[in-house]
Amino acid sequence: MKILHTADIHLDSPLNGVADPSGRRLELLSAMANIAKYADNCGAAAVIVAGDLFDEKNVSEKTVRGAAEIIRGCKAAWFVLKGNHGGGEAYDLLRSLCPQARFFGEEWTRYDLGNVTVCGRELGSDDAEHWRTLQLDPARYNILTLHGDVDDASYGLIDRNALAQSGAKYVALGHRHSFAEYRFGRVRACYSGVPEPRGFDEGARTGFVEIDTDADVIRFVPQAIRSVVSKSVDVGGADSDVILERRILDAVADVDLRNYLDISFCGELATGLHLSAVVKNTLENKFFALRVKDNTRAKADLAALVEEVSLRGEFVKRAMQIPDEKMRSDVLKLGLAALSGEELQ
Repeated sequence: MKILHTADIHLDSPLNGVADPSGRRLELLSAMANIAKYADNCGAAAVIVAGDLFDEKNVSEKTVRGAAEIIRGCKAAWFVLKGNHGGGEAYDLLRSLCPQARFFGEEWTRYDLGNVTVCGRELGSDDAEHWRTLQLDPARYNILTLHGDVDDASYGLIDRNALAQSGAKYVALGHRHSFAEYRFGRVRACYSGVPEPRGFDEGARTGFVEIDTDADVIRFVPQAIRSVVSKSVDVGGADSDVILERRILDAVADVDLRNYLDISFCGELATGLHLSAVVKNTLENKFFALRVKDNTRAKADLAALVEEVSLRGEFVKRAMQIPDEKMRSDVLKLGLAALSGEELQ
């Protein structure tokens, strides 16, 4: 039997800072639809959503109806955990629109599917007591569904030892937004990650997990309508804005304009170069979303400048006393540019 495991789709996310947030929200629904299509094509018996199908409490009715249409149109059974986002109203509406969908409650909730048991619950404050009440049939292929963290107690800390002794074959985890695989004793567990990135903090590969219970095989299935692509450009040795532009264009030549571009600059930036202006002219409004990190350092003989009896020398002396390296570099870069009469960007 094949079962798909996804989580953290976060439908109706605000998606600030992207070129077309409303269009991107539709693409999150499309990512969910792609999972349903994959389930039908591979003959999966079930799709597990390990929490955070919706984002916050202001989920639109239209979005919930869209999710319901996807579930109703899929041949696989859907098992849905709420997690810690989306509020109750969206899930109540989804439940009324999809009577065939299965939901998990505050107590352990079990569903049997052939020789597989899918069991899960919403995490609460009395988790230790709940683990003592968990009973799974060792003759069955048991899948636990949980939304929380196996390391961090800030939200929903999941007891690793309890997982190891649970009798589960697989634990479908949600909450972390990048794929990760674990073993707790003989128990295998995965965070499926997100099926689609919503921002630059979700730069890991995206997709979902496919479980083959007959072969006892678990594999990650990549999926992406858009991806976060990271690039780094070393400005060292560039002696003109033309050279800067050429290096930037070479670095991003293989990046699809549909993607998120996360670009960082490093190295010593020669006095007189206009990195911000070059970046604006070269990259702005070209990609779906753009994030720029300027980690360059001012190219200057600081030892010699400190000895200068001048306003510039006095500035460098004071700037060199700044303990934070990044702040010191930024102050030197901007200050030396200003003292040289350059236009600040």
